[in-house]
Amino acid sequence: MKPTPKPRLWLATSLCIWVLCAWVAQQPAPARKPVAARATNPKSAVAGPPVRRKPLAPAHKPVTVTEAAAPGGLALATVATDPETGLALDKNLLLVKGQCTACHSSKLILQSHFDREKWTERIRWMQKTQKLWDLGETEPAILTYLTTYYGPVATPFDGRRLPLAAPGWYRNAER
Repeated sequence: MKPTPKPRLWLATSLCIWVLCAWVAQQPAPARKPVAARATNPKSAVAGPPVRRKPLAPAHKPVTVTEAAAPGGLALATVATDPETGLALDKNLLLVKGQCTACHSSKLILQSHFDREKWTERIRWMQKTQKLWDLGETEPAILTYLTTYYGPVATPFDGRRLPLAAPGWYRNAER
């Protein structure tokens, strides 16, 4: 038996790889989207038009208005909200942001609608299992804020969406 000629196999493989690389090198480069230059060092700046920076945002942010539970927690009303967190604007908003959103998102508050007893129960659970600190004298103010804006709603959420309203063209088509 003759041994297989390994040098020839190596030569053929390297020749195929070389041809493939040469072919790829001749292909046109895909068009690239222009990227704005972000150079902090003027020596490393990319040649081209100067980059225009946006002016700094004003110190105050615009206030958005959304649907939220009204004071009393039973009816929906239009309440101004903080654009950063979505929480209702109130004198105790900074207190709630400091105590509550330090550990979790404000979305947990926004999706919950509890009465005062259930909010208290939630706080105790977080203190017992999630290492929440003692809220001390701020707890009544936080509970008042939570029950005022995120108290029970008149129509409880059962996990399903509301039925869709029939479109007007459908009603007119029946006639």
